[in-house]
Amino acid sequence: MIDRTLLDNLTYTTLLSLDQGKSSGSGFLLNFNGLDYLITARHVLFDEDNIRCNTLLVSSQNYGDKNEDARMFELDMLKATVLNSKSEDVAAILFGSLEKGEFEEYISIAQEGKSQTLSIKQDATILLNKIKIANDVYLVGFPTSLIFQNSNHFDPGKPLLRKGIVGGINFEDKNFIIDCSAYYGNSGGPIIELSEENKLVVIGFVSRYIPFVIEWRNNREISVTHAEYLNSGYSVCIPMDAIFKLIN
Repeated sequence: MIDRTLLDNLTYTTLLSLDQGKSSGSGFLLNFNGLDYLITARHVLFDEDNIRCNTLLVSSQNYGDKNEDARMFELDMLKATVLNSKSEDVAAILFGSLEKGEFEEYISIAQEGKSQTLSIKQDATILLNKIKIANDVYLVGFPTSLIFQNSNHFDPGKPLLRKGIVGGINFEDKNFIIDCSAYYGNSGGPIIELSEENKLVVIGFVSRYIPFVIEWRNNREISVTHAEYLNSGYSVCIPMDAIFKLIN
């Protein structure tokens, strides 16, 4: 059984709100060579080559905390240092130093809050070739697309946790598959693996779900077809390798 104290580290994930909630995603902070970077999926921040927002609100909230306890940062995306890959679904924003309380000039504190903002240390991550198939994993993020009118099933300001296993590794395409369903809003949320030593390590983030396609054709009008794309329950994830390659 997992040590309950380890679950405190599952608060790595942050909620990303673009232009006051017009769209959202998930992300996490990574400490690399003494600097902190906000990591997320490229498609959360970009439409092709264009930044999708003018402002980005980054909030972190520990399990059990109230909404007013959330710590929030506002980023001016027109001035931000944003790194993005042209070949992989990964983006990073230079944040500064959480440890020293020093942030880039385009970052302001929107709400001080009481929640702790955690940054993942490099030694708490592993690369693609160290990931073990069938190991337990946790997907942590903010599936805001599951919120609809008059729905109060969960608090959208707190991360939701989902457990699965590593379903497969694709070394050719440099990604891995988990058997967790991901939904819009989960993109960019960290994937945390439970090792044989009962340690939690971050192995990447969720990029997209794998669809299951149902297609029908009209028997009389062959040209008339209809396709439905359903969630297969499997998700494609970007490994830490792509992140380190981008920010190195």
